[in-house]
Amino acid sequence: MPGTAIDSPGDLTALFEELHRWGKALTAGDVATYIPELATADPDRFGIAACTVGGDVVAIGDSDVPFTIQSVCKPFLYATALARLGREAVHARVGVEPSGDAFNSVIRVESGGHRPHNPMINAGAIVIASLLRGAGRGAAVNDLMAELGRWSGRDDLAMDEAVYRSEAATGDRNRAIAYLMRHLGMLDDPVDDAVDLYFRACSVTVTCRDLAVMAATLAGGGRNPRTGTRVASPDAVRDVLTIMSTCGMYDGTGRFAVDVGMPAKSGVSGGVLAVAPGRLGVAVFAPRLDAKGNSLRGVAVVREAAVRRSLHFFDPTAPTPDSSPPLASAAIREALEGAHAATADVSGGEPAEYIPELAAADPTHAAAAACTVGGERIAVGDVDARFTIQAAANPFGYGLALAANGFEAVDTAIGVEPSGNPFDAVRLTPLTRRPYNALNNAGAIAVAALQPGANAQDRWARLSGRLAAMAGASQLPFDSAVHRSERAQSARNRAIAYLLRNFGIIDDVEGALDLYLRQCSLQVTVGQLAAMAASLAAGGRQPQTGERVLPTEVVKQVLTVMYTCGMHDASGQFAYEVGLPGKSGISGCIVAVVPGRMGLAVYAPRVDARGASVRGVAALRHVSQSLGLGVFAG
Repeated sequence: MPGTAIDSPGDLTALFEELHRWGKALTAGDVATYIPELATADPDRFGIAACTVGGDVVAIGDSDVPFTIQSVCKPFLYATALARLGREAVHARVGVEPSGDAFNSVIRVESGGHRPHNPMINAGAIVIASLLRGAGRGAAVNDLMAELGRWSGRDDLAMDEAVYRSEAATGDRNRAIAYLMRHLGMLDDPVDDAVDLYFRACSVTVTCRDLAVMAATLAGGGRNPRTGTRVASPDAVRDVLTIMSTCGMYDGTGRFAVDVGMPAKSGVSGGVLAVAPGRLGVAVFAPRLDAKGNSLRGVAVVREAAVRRSLHFFDPTAPTPDSSPPLASAAIREALEGAHAATADVSGGEPAEYIPELAAADPTHAAAAACTVGGERIAVGDVDARFTIQAAANPFGYGLALAANGFEAVDTAIGVEPSGNPFDAVRLTPLTRRPYNALNNAGAIAVAALQPGANAQDRWARLSGRLAAMAGASQLPFDSAVHRSERAQSARNRAIAYLLRNFGIIDDVEGALDLYLRQCSLQVTVGQLAAMAASLAAGGRQPQTGERVLPTEVVKQVLTVMYTCGMHDASGQFAYEVGLPGKSGISGCIVAVVPGRMGLAVYAPRVDARGASVRGVAALRHVSQSLGLGVFAG
C-alpha cells in the first residue's frame, strides 16, 4: 500500500517514542470531573498509536489501556447515519457549520434555522443518535457496537457500565439540549431514548491502538487496513473528514487546523484521533484536559507529529501517496464553461444594496476564471467586467500582515477560529476580546492596523502595490466612488473599529478603517482575481511574473483560515460542497484556491443574505466536483 512507503513503521516508532518521552513533561491540565467516573482516571496514563493505510501499527506507552470513547464516537455515528439514511435526510436535521461555541452549548442553534450546527457537538450527536435508534433501544445499541467494531477491526468491543450509569446520572445538560432539539422539531424520538443511546455510544471502551486503526480506516478512504473490510464509502469519508476538519475540536478547531492541519476529534476521557488522508491515522490517550476539553498531551503530540512528518493538509512539502496528475487546459476550460452554462438559471439574491454603487451592478453579469500555477489563465463569460474586490482581498492582506509582523504579533491581535457569525458581526471572542479571525470585518480592520508604513499614504501605497503584484499587474484601479460610498455607509464598521480600540486591538480608528475600505475599493477582473488565488496555490510565488509575493509558511496559515473561516457563517457549507479554501466579497466575487494546482475566481453580482454570490457558489461547486478538486476528494 502507498502509505507504507511514506510512513515506515521504524520511522514512526522512533518519532513517537521521542514524543512520548517529551510529552511526559507536560503535566498541566486536569481529568474531566463533571462525569464522576471519569474523575477517577489516572491522570498520568499516556499512550500513542499510529496505523498506516498499509496496516502497519506502532503503539507506545499505555496504548492498550481501555478507556471510554466519549465524543470520539461522533464522526463514526455520523458516517453510519450517512450510509443508512443518506446526506439529505441527515442534513435536514443537522447542519455542517462551525459554531464557535463549546461542545456542550445548550442554547445556540444554526442561524436562520432550527438545526444544531454540526454532528460533532453534543446537540448534533444527540440528533444523529435519534436518527440511528431504529427498531428499539437494545437493537440500536447492539447495532452501534457492531458498527464501531467494523471501524476498529474488533468484534469484542465492550461498554463501561459504570461510566454509562455515571453519564446518565449527571446528564441533565444533555437532556436540556435534547428537549430543545425536540421543541425545535429536530428530534422525533422521546428524549430519554435518544439521550440514552448517545450516553451508551460515549461509554464504549476502546484503546489507543483501536482509535489509530479507526483513524487509518478514514485515512484509507473507508477501508479498514487491518481487516480489508470496506466500512464506509469514499464519499461518506470525504464528508466526515470535512466536518472533522472544520468542527472536530469544538471552539479550538481553528487553532488546531492552523497548528496541526489534520481532521481530528477529541473526547473528554482524554482520547484524540487525527487523520492524514492517504497516509495514516494517529491516536493519543492522555486524560489531562485543557480548558476546551481536549487532551493537553494529545493535542501537543499530534501537533508535533504533524510538523515533523509534514501532515498538515496545506503543507506544500508534504509527500503524497499518489500525486494527482496535472489538469489539462482543455479540462479546466470545459469545467468552467460547464459551470457557466449549468448555473445560468440559478435564481435568488440581489446585488448588495447598502452600498449604492454595488447595488447598481448589472445582475446578469457572470464570469469565471482559473489561473494555473504554471501561469496559464483561462476565463469564460464577462471576462472584461471590472468589480471592486471587497472582502475577497482579506486573505491577501492577512498574508501581508503575517509576513510583515510575524505569527506571534498577529496572533496577539487576531484569532483563527470560525465563529458561526455573519461577516459584519459586532462581536469579539468572549475571553480574549480579539476578532475571531482575520477574514471577517472585525479581523480585517485589525489586519489593516498591522500593515507597515511610515504614514497613511505610505501604508496605502505599499498595500495596494503588493495586492497588484499578486494579481500580476503593475497597479489596480481604485474606485473612488465606491470608496466614498463605503465611508458614507460605514457606521457598522465604525462600531467594530471603536470596539477594537476599546480592547486595545487597534490604536487609530480612522486610519485602520480607511485603509480597510480603500482595500475593498480596488478594482479587478475575474482573471486578475484568479491570478491572486494562483499566487497562494503556488505557495506564495506569482505564477505569471515569478515574483515571491508571500512566504510559503504564511501561505499555509492563510489557506487554513480561508478553509475554516473564509465564507463566514456559510464556511462549513462551502467546505462541505466545494471543499476548497475560499473567500467571498459582497460585490459578487469569490476567490478559491486549489493548492499546488490553480486559483479560481468567479463574479456574479447577485448575493445571498450571507454576502456570497449565489451563482458564484454554484459555479465553484460545479467546477470542484467535476474536476475532483476538494481537499478531501478521493
